[in-house]
Amino acid sequence: MTRSLPPFRWSRWWAASRWCRSSSPVTFGRTFPSPSCCGGRPALRFPWLEPSLMRSGKAGSGRRGHPHSDCGLMRIAIYDNLPPGGAKRTAFEFGRQLAQRHQVDLYRLNTTSRHAYDLASVTARVYEYRYSPFFGLLDHRLAGGHLAPRSATMFGPLRRLHRRIARDLVDRGYNAVLAHTDAMTQSPYLLRWLGQRGLYYCHDVLRIGREEQVKNLHRDELRDSPPPIGTLRLLEDGLVTRRWLAADRRTVRAAGGLAVNSIYTREQTWAAYGREAVVCHPGVDVNRFTPADRDEPRDSEVLSIGSPLSIKGHDLVIRALALITPAGSRPRLRLVASADRGLEALQALADRLGVQLHPDIAIDEETLVSRYRTALATVCAARLEPFGLTPLESMACGTPVVAIREAGFRDSVIDGETGLLVEPRADELASAISRLASTPALARELGRRGREVVVDRWTWEHRTPALEAALLAVTA
Repeated sequence: MTRSLPPFRWSRWWAASRWCRSSSPVTFGRTFPSPSCCGGRPALRFPWLEPSLMRSGKAGSGRRGHPHSDCGLMRIAIYDNLPPGGAKRTAFEFGRQLAQRHQVDLYRLNTTSRHAYDLASVTARVYEYRYSPFFGLLDHRLAGGHLAPRSATMFGPLRRLHRRIARDLVDRGYNAVLAHTDAMTQSPYLLRWLGQRGLYYCHDVLRIGREEQVKNLHRDELRDSPPPIGTLRLLEDGLVTRRWLAADRRTVRAAGGLAVNSIYTREQTWAAYGREAVVCHPGVDVNRFTPADRDEPRDSEVLSIGSPLSIKGHDLVIRALALITPAGSRPRLRLVASADRGLEALQALADRLGVQLHPDIAIDEETLVSRYRTALATVCAARLEPFGLTPLESMACGTPVVAIREAGFRDSVIDGETGLLVEPRADELASAISRLASTPALARELGRRGREVVVDRWTWEHRTPALEAALLAVTA
């Protein structure tokens, strides 16, 4: 007896197609559901939902363990959906070191940043998942420039996608999964379904709901929208932020292990999530960041590196330089950033205070190294910076660092030995910069000692074993 199919319903097709668009890891063709009969109810089958394997090989064909590795060979999966910046470089360098000792595969989304530091170039296999939200709404959060859910409708598609990735990770039998901070969700939701094997490397806690300065930055941006849209967006943003914070907290608590980039971030994760974390400091490539060949005179210029947002402290550096008198002895400010968002306000402030501001936007690494080598000093004034690679890069190039005495800068800068730590006030920064400008011998000695310290303690080879030990602790 032939069994008839239930009537086709557009509502069911629409829901299924929405699911495909939001969480399907396919990267080719168009997707249409094919109804079939199962127990008297329509069952939708999606044979095309396998992730795109960008570069494949036989199981176990990845790089073998380093002969001197204490951990033995592990099968490690890395999940990377980081935006461009220092965290992206950290993920790349750690991944490169791990791939020399273990078999490492990469899991990412089709929207993942393809910055200069692409893990696909150092891992054995790459699994790429298609993410295309139904409404396509993402908001550019000011805290670190992360993409984040703008509407509550995005949480469902993101959760379904991460659940699928987690299922694939478990099915493929990895010993450990290293999940970095996610540009969309902060803590990757896939950690909820990985059990003990998931290690979350937290580059930063979700700051937008916890630090008043970050919350105010985002609120000011929303208020710029024309009424009543600005008011409506503020109301919606409050609801989304609360849900975002709750999801982030739940995810971190479900992770098998927690690693962080600094002592400060460890304190923050304890306050935010009530979890202990192991500190795995990032490092620096001392073969790429090197001093000048000859001891040439330095330019009358200080560096400030980071996006032109107020949380990065460039305005504080401008105000500090304005206090240096006479104006003829005032160093220029070279601002290095990956984008020019917020630059107009800084330029206006510099013009008003009589400070020469020279922006370098999206420069390559070779130019960045050149800037480090010729600068009088590198000034690090970002507020509550979780760690910051800038001090290490500057010291590796033999350039002294002037940093504010808080957060992650305290881990890398030794006051009076590799740089100067000061209170986050314009007068303190001005005094430190003037001291280096007036005593070149001190600047040279701090630069020389800084190079020695990073070579002895802060290379990626020195820093990776701590992360290996953390991965070994969560191995399934």
